[in-house]
Amino acid sequence: MTEFAPDTPQPAKSKGKSETLSRKFIIAFSAMFVIPLFIAVYLIAEYTTGISTDSLPFIVIVFSVLLLGTAGFFITQSVVKTLIRTTRDAAAIAGGDITRRLNTDAAAEISELAKNFNRITSRLQQTVDNLQTSKKQMQSLLSQVCSSSSQRRDITDMFNVFLNTLLSLTGLETGAIFLMSQSEKNLKMRVSTGASDEMKSAVIPVSEGIAGWVAANGQPVTISESMPWRPTEGLTEFEKSMAWSIHVPMMAGGKTRGVISMGLRKGEKEITGDDLQMIQNLASQVAVALENVDLKEKMERTYVETVSALATAVEARDLYTRGHSKRVTEFSTAIARKMKLPEWFIRDVESAALLHDIGKIGIPDHILHNTGALPPDGVTFVLGHPIGGENILRPVGSLARLCPIVRHHHERYDGKGYPDSIRGEEIPLAARILAVADSFDAMISARAYKPTRTREEAIEELIRCKDAQFDSECVDVFVAYLAENPEVGILEPA
Repeated sequence: MTEFAPDTPQPAKSKGKSETLSRKFIIAFSAMFVIPLFIAVYLIAEYTTGISTDSLPFIVIVFSVLLLGTAGFFITQSVVKTLIRTTRDAAAIAGGDITRRLNTDAAAEISELAKNFNRITSRLQQTVDNLQTSKKQMQSLLSQVCSSSSQRRDITDMFNVFLNTLLSLTGLETGAIFLMSQSEKNLKMRVSTGASDEMKSAVIPVSEGIAGWVAANGQPVTISESMPWRPTEGLTEFEKSMAWSIHVPMMAGGKTRGVISMGLRKGEKEITGDDLQMIQNLASQVAVALENVDLKEKMERTYVETVSALATAVEARDLYTRGHSKRVTEFSTAIARKMKLPEWFIRDVESAALLHDIGKIGIPDHILHNTGALPPDGVTFVLGHPIGGENILRPVGSLARLCPIVRHHHERYDGKGYPDSIRGEEIPLAARILAVADSFDAMISARAYKPTRTREEAIEELIRCKDAQFDSECVDVFVAYLAENPEVGILEPA
């Protein structure tokens, strides 16, 4: 919609479209009040002086009064309807319906008022739309942060998502997230954009530089050419690279978990109050997420230690399986590392390998120590131990990711395994890795129900069963690892 300056002439079309509001009221007032008043005076004068006795003029005059009164009524009604409609639209806008617009098809005065009011409403709607967009962006950011923090991955992923999105929202160029050390004496850069390699590995003592001061005092600091950093502590190289910057502490539970530093290299931008408030709110959210991750890891570590103790107790019941879980864990993590899988994946493999036989807790001793053919109920117990292990781990939400690995570590690549007979890549990669490590250790270990195989015989069996019982890639990687480490797989006599 084209806007006009206050002194810009209006198009001729607006003038000829309808009479002005003031003219309408003059006509209506004259028709309804002034003209009838003059007629009434005339009639009184005629009949009081007795000048005329003819009734025709009287009838004409009465008809004229009615006609003028009716015309004035309708003219006034059109004006009143316009005012009422305008009032209703304005009330609707005031009530929150900013999509409503005033009718501009009216008298020139009301039309201009409506146009100006509509301009104001359009700008208000644009502002509201911008706020809604910012709200959605913040919700999306928090959702990504929460999603990243709930997954079993390096928490660096969460910080990268947070920092990059926050830089995009604020239009800033450079940023970094510093985390407090366990001793709470130093800060170390965890993720960054625009920082030098030297700064990425630097350790900043608390109270040194702006970030250190913010960490020590728990207060945000804004630096610009008009507000330089004046404390005696010097600036870090990263802080010197930003002529304008904002530094916000990440606080949770009254404790500083780290510092967020962002800015512009050229310093053209000044921080707004809304931006500062948004950064502070999100910094608090990330600090809470970080604290939750730490608590979750502590709880998980405690549970793993407890279950590991139970797994050790299971192995202690059987002389032939002592040390089995530990060796399978070493083999499995070696395969995962040689396959160059992510660190979070390797940790999952490690935990699952340590706990893969936890379901054997429920197997009775007469079956566990059986040296011959298994009794009928023994087959059911043995085939069910992967599901038993899954049921033990599932109640702990943070360990739910391990359940598919434990459940499927006895599946075969050709689909002839148990408990679900899935095949190929339907089997989780971690379970395929675990199957190779578990079978290798079972072959080289002394068992009451089978003869022990040598290291070389076990390797040959793994190779023979590629693409049948085992994933060929996992076997190839493990065999290469064993070739590089000839001491691995040689057990000391019991």
